[in-house]
Order: sequence, then structure tokens, then C-alpha cells
Amino acid sequence: MLSRINKKGQAVVEMAMFGSIVLLVFATLLSYLQRFNDQQYVQMEAFRRDLQKANDYVPATGRGRGASVQFSLIENRRHSDISGEFRKGSGQTLSASSSVFWAVPWVGEKAGSLIAYKVNEDEKVANYRDFIPEDKDEEWSFRTEDLIFNSTLSFNETTTKTETPEAITNTAISQLQDTTTTTIPYTIREKDEDYNPDNDPIVTEGTFFAPTQGVYRDTDGQYKYRQQDPGTVTVVERAKTWTTPF
Repeated sequence: MLSRINKKGQAVVEMAMFGSIVLLVFATLLSYLQRFNDQQYVQMEAFRRDLQKANDYVPATGRGRGASVQFSLIENRRHSDISGEFRKGSGQTLSASSSVFWAVPWVGEKAGSLIAYKVNEDEKVANYRDFIPEDKDEEWSFRTEDLIFNSTLSFNETTTKTETPEAITNTAISQLQDTTTTTIPYTIREKDEDYNPDNDPIVTEGTFFAPTQGVYRDTDGQYKYRQQDPGTVTVVERAKTWTTPF
């Protein structure tokens, strides 16, 4: 009798351990699939937006159409995290770049050249000629340097329980505040003869784009980031209620 009880206890322990392993594997697979799917989306979205900008560009002269566009897309996402707190998720940064030349310039003129960065819901487009004049094409080069990310995260979760003779009602409320600043520095360098751009002397440097963005929920319930007015704090609040009747 004692041996039979021991075997049942061992089976329960083994099932508990096996169940924990299955949940861990499932969570890892889910996280990988979500990141892979989002990365594919960002790559395709970067190409689509690049193609659109290259096709739609009209020079200031109004003559000709289209341009050469170097487009970069950076997105901050909150992925599912079954081991984390209620509706918090884990932050991920995804990026992709695309270069498209689609232009029919006016006879005798050159096609436009644009540099575009879209960081979440905010975008900046600049003309390459604002940085490199035509007479410096052979001497200077434009490049963006390593991006700098700074973020602050605040999360609060509260759970309340109300008991009555008929049921127990639980309510969980979470408040998420996530602010991120993406700084895109650039340099203009002299073209050196050693063919190593990292060794080229810097002519000038600056910041191409540096949006400070806060998390919010769109109409579909997805977490997204956009620029905030100075002093504004955006808080995403989620709540769920469940009742256990007697």
C-alpha cells in the first residue's frame, strides 16, 4: 500500500516537472515566432514605404518625378511574455533598411536623392544635398552612426478582491508608462584613400533625428509609440475582472 502511494506521489512530481518544461518550451517558441513575424513585417514595410517615397517625390522645380531614397524603419514593440506581469510584455526593437531608385528626371537634370528615417509613428525626410553639395560629391560622404537608445519604464499592477455570499470577484489593473528616445547621429567625412570609412576624417557631425516617444494603444488595441508634447505623460491602463461563484 505504501509503495503504491509513493508511486502516485512520484508520478505527480514528474507531471509537475514535465508540465513546467512544456510551458517553458512553449513560451520560448511563442516569443521566437512573434519576433520572427514582426521582423519580416518590418522588412517588408520598409521596402513598401521606400518604394512609395521614391515614386511620389516631386522636385522643387516641378519638373520630373521620383527619386533615389535610402529609407530606414525602426519600431519598438512589446511582445507577449507569459511569465511577466499583466499586459506588460517585453520590449523589443526591430529595424530594417531599403534603398530604391525610381525616378524619371527632367532631361538634363539629375534625380533627387533623399534620406528618410521612420521611428515608430514619427518620420523625418531630408534631401541628401542639404548635407553634401554637388561640388563635394567626390570629396565628402554622408553616413549615420550607431543609434543611441534611452528609455524609462514604469509599471504598476494592483489586484483587488471582493467577497459576497454569492461569489468572489477579482479585479487586476495595470498601468504602463514607457518612454524612449532614439537618437540618430550623423557625420560628414572626407573620403580617404585607404577605403576604410571608419578612418575617414570627420568634416562635421550632428543629429539627424532624435524623437522622444511614449507608448499608447491604437484603436486595434496594439501598443505603439509616438512623439509626446513636452511634459506629457502617457499611461496605458489595462484591466480585467473575473468572478468565481459559490
